[in-house]
Amino acid sequence: MTVETEAAAGANADNKAPAQPAANGNRALEMERSRAQAIENLCKANKIEDNVRDYWKGSGLSVDAITEDLLKIVEERSKNTPKSSQLGLTEKETQRFSVLNAVRAVIDKNWQNAGFELECSRAIAAKLQRSPDPHKFYVPFEVQQRALPGRRDLTVASGSGGGYLVGTDNMSFIELMRNRSVLYRMGARRLAGLVGSVTVPKQSGAATAVWLSSESATATESAQTFGQMALSPKTVGAYTEISRQLTLQSSPDAEGIVSSDLATVCALAIDVGGLRGAGSSGEPQGIVGSSGVGSVTGTSLAAAGVLEFQSDVAGGNLLTETCGYVTTPAVAALLMARPELPSTGTERLWKGNMLNGSLFGLPAMTSNQMSSATMLFGDFSQVVIAEWGVLEVEVNPYANFQAGIVGIRAMVSIDVGVRYGGAFSYSSSIT
Repeated sequence: MTVETEAAAGANADNKAPAQPAANGNRALEMERSRAQAIENLCKANKIEDNVRDYWKGSGLSVDAITEDLLKIVEERSKNTPKSSQLGLTEKETQRFSVLNAVRAVIDKNWQNAGFELECSRAIAAKLQRSPDPHKFYVPFEVQQRALPGRRDLTVASGSGGGYLVGTDNMSFIELMRNRSVLYRMGARRLAGLVGSVTVPKQSGAATAVWLSSESATATESAQTFGQMALSPKTVGAYTEISRQLTLQSSPDAEGIVSSDLATVCALAIDVGGLRGAGSSGEPQGIVGSSGVGSVTGTSLAAAGVLEFQSDVAGGNLLTETCGYVTTPAVAALLMARPELPSTGTERLWKGNMLNGSLFGLPAMTSNQMSSATMLFGDFSQVVIAEWGVLEVEVNPYANFQAGIVGIRAMVSIDVGVRYGGAFSYSSSIT
């Protein structure tokens, strides 16, 4: 007879009560065993240290709360773990790597003047266990992180843009105006340098508490339920064309202009995918359209509607001080002109400037990454951007053979995960 059974039997003998409490106690014990096993499995799958595992087991925290801690550990680990394209280059070596040198080598089928670039690309290919491709090379992680300006579609002819870079001692150039990125600014989490697909467990249902009507009544059996957020690579690409002559003549450095443009447009595409990706045709599923996202009517949006965003998220116990609003400049302009409280009309709804303001005490920002006449509110730390961080650059020397135009394509793989759709609320057709 176990200790639990003996204790229950003693109570029944003294009080002549039914034996259901023992069954309830056994269920509670079984639930705790399941919780401990779930923690054990999580720690093994993610190589968590034993002392952390033991702390989680003894803390009494739910598996969902532990998953939150686990995500923080994996996020921090991804910052410090060498990426598959990270070669440990010094700052000098990072500056030495030339995308255009590698492009020329592919065009000429001669890597004699791009030995360093070839060495780096082969090292990354070996890490990825991929065979060399004469039309493709890999860019080291350190080079991807290098801050460079951007422009696109460059040729030597003056009317096309590239011509303004040759034949004179230009000191700078006019950068193409681009949308403001949103997700990272608002606190989305970044898991970089991944290799395989990733799953992040989450609690999808809680046990149910039941009031007992008498001493002999029993609690209805219930259990926590769990799901998972699965992340797998989805690839976005950018394409530009340059003249072969430009690669030989350009000054200032067309290197930065070309490579930055490819990287920037990829980054903005990732941002849009995270906000409102369709979840089909190769796109990740963005926040908008994710299951559980709340909805606010956008017609004549005023104070009540702006507050409804917050109450939507609060209804799922997901409202935090880190929540914020993202909308378009046009919508911000509407709210900057509307009174916070119609009865007084002295304070405007949107406080601050059009770029970065606040609505009822929570931050708000604008970007044309959002669709026209829309607004999204929520806790952006519940969004995970998973990056399989190898930037592949492929060169087509024959994009326009007669004109000597070279096509360059950059590709990178990411995925977007929304841990809780209820952490967000969305409005469209705002007037």
